[in-house]
Amino acid sequence: MKIIVVGALALALGLTGCSSGSESGAVAAPKPVADSALPGLLLSAKDVDAIMGTSGMTPQNPVDVMGDRRNLLPNLNCLGVWQVNEAPIYDPSHYKSLRQQMLRTPNSDQWDSLVVQSAVTYRTADAARAFFDDSAGRWSKCTNHTVNIRLNEQTLPKWVSGPLDKSDSVLAMPYTRTAGDQIRSCQRALAVAANLILDVQACKPQQQQPVTAAADIAAAIEAKMPR
Repeated sequence: MKIIVVGALALALGLTGCSSGSESGAVAAPKPVADSALPGLLLSAKDVDAIMGTSGMTPQNPVDVMGDRRNLLPNLNCLGVWQVNEAPIYDPSHYKSLRQQMLRTPNSDQWDSLVVQSAVTYRTADAARAFFDDSAGRWSKCTNHTVNIRLNEQTLPKWVSGPLDKSDSVLAMPYTRTAGDQIRSCQRALAVAANLILDVQACKPQQQQPVTAAADIAAAIEAKMPR
């Protein structure tokens, strides 16, 4: 299926914990996270470099406000896959706070590798789970899609999604981003842990094997949550 819009403008996260940490070898499930803890959960540039296999990832200023690009892509099933932390996707009556940060190398709009990592708190774990389940339905309707967007007579990078991988706590989808002769292999991941939603994007220069870095980053953030 192809979407053409003209605008104006590792599955490794599976929660291995038990409700009780008393059993030998068991890892306790994450506890709910306070809004004030979000800055400390995001990965450092060094940690992102280690997962991405890069060096010199430059962090941008953190963001605490959702984006809104529905004028460019009104198909809400794909909007939340195409971009991280889109306001039309997140219900403001349930989520509380957002912490998002982009890292890239080189540090320019002509980057080779890019990561957008984010954590969103919900009022309850049930509300976070409901958002995850709703997102699973949306993402399943945006597999194997092509998105072409024009903004002010300029063509934005072409976006082609692949199949959806879904576990009980992680959604992961590969996609390819093409801008001229520059091709980037990418992955989107969305994970739920306690009252937290982890929304991550990762792109590398064209790869022969699927990129798993977005799911790996989500897993690393989840590992930093309190137990």
